[in-house]
Amino acid sequence: MSNTEYVFNESNMVTLLKQPLGAELPLVDRAQGVYIYDRHGRDYLDGSGGAMTVSIGHGVREVLDAMHEQAERVCFTYRSHFTNEPAERLAAALVELAPEGVSHAFFVNSGSEATELAMRTAQQYWRDQGQPGKTHVLGRAISYHGMTMGALSMSGHAARRSDYGNLLHTFAVAPPPYPYRFPLSGTDAEDHGAKVWDRIISEYGADKVAAVIVEPIVGAAGGALTPPVGYMRALRAICDRHNVLLISDEVITGMGRTGAWFGCDHDGIAPDMIATGKGMTSGYTPMGAVLFHERIIDAFRANGKTVPFGHTFSANPLSAATCLAVVNYMREKNVLENVAARSKQLEAGLRKLAEKFSWMVDVRGRGLLWGFEFVTDAIDKTPPDAGLNANAVFTAHCFRAGLIVYTAGIAPLNNATLLAPPLVITAAEMDVLLQRLESGLVSFGAEMGFTS
Repeated sequence: MSNTEYVFNESNMVTLLKQPLGAELPLVDRAQGVYIYDRHGRDYLDGSGGAMTVSIGHGVREVLDAMHEQAERVCFTYRSHFTNEPAERLAAALVELAPEGVSHAFFVNSGSEATELAMRTAQQYWRDQGQPGKTHVLGRAISYHGMTMGALSMSGHAARRSDYGNLLHTFAVAPPPYPYRFPLSGTDAEDHGAKVWDRIISEYGADKVAAVIVEPIVGAAGGALTPPVGYMRALRAICDRHNVLLISDEVITGMGRTGAWFGCDHDGIAPDMIATGKGMTSGYTPMGAVLFHERIIDAFRANGKTVPFGHTFSANPLSAATCLAVVNYMREKNVLENVAARSKQLEAGLRKLAEKFSWMVDVRGRGLLWGFEFVTDAIDKTPPDAGLNANAVFTAHCFRAGLIVYTAGIAPLNNATLLAPPLVITAAEMDVLLQRLESGLVSFGAEMGFTS
């Protein structure tokens, strides 16, 4: 092996495996606020917060200082050898922000690990209750809970499940909250579509169902499919009636994204477990968490058990200090107030664009998590042919216009887009986002042959 120092050269960026294989991506140079800059000085407005991750913007000095200070003290200890002050303080802060009754936090490294931990905890909970047959964790047909095998088993994401065949359980069974394509009528409309869970749990047998897992707003799998307020409340009541736990997957919707600290707050409910990640560190370091209702912890205490095993980097002090700095920044800067104002601005801008482009339909969302989709026939709601990959094509057009949006939807409905800008975006920056979005719509429409 040569001792010569490796000199980076853009022309030989071939050894880092990229998705898709052989993708030619611009080389990032720096990021500040809501903008990312490549090596050639071009700016991109981060209209999706990366993967719905960047909550307080890039390059925030308070977070960088907290990371530096913690790094000089200790970056790693193993969770069974030491606890650490940042993790202890962060757990207390998150529990304080969570719904009443949520009393403990356990830290992992990603949203996938968080939902998988919640799944394992649900099964252990029922084993300890003397009901080992309650093992199924049911989800919805259009959903995504992560790429680990258990998380993917709970996900209704055909494209990401297809390569794993019999390794996955078929836990995703319920219809999505998607009135544009699955309109509600009669008694189903009374509880906003949650009533279907009564039938599904009964068909499976409540004695076999450990938990139900849902995203308060469906993220990339559907492009911000947003049930009305009341859906989660009705689902909570159904789970209680069937003696089934409720897991709220807030990997995307948690930490202020919807205008409340957690998406379930809009319905005023307390899930048995909340899985979160992404925005909790605003992407500065990897981290996820599961927040547990006191009833779960009481059951473990009664049986002398601990929670299911975590990971080597669980409660990592550097990530915990980073996340705590993000939470403190959000509270001190009243970031949720900005979310409320910018949400109205973004919704108004999207609806105005939908009036201009008749093939841009079903604007939906809450807070700073919004989506829409494309159709070739607005009356019949016909999506573009799945082979055209309309969502990816549109993302590329926006990228060329200097705007990052997130590809959403699953074939044959791979025709949606997700917007989730940093929660600190200003009114002027939102205007730029909408202007660049319109540019992307114009060039995309021309390529697809759409007419307004």
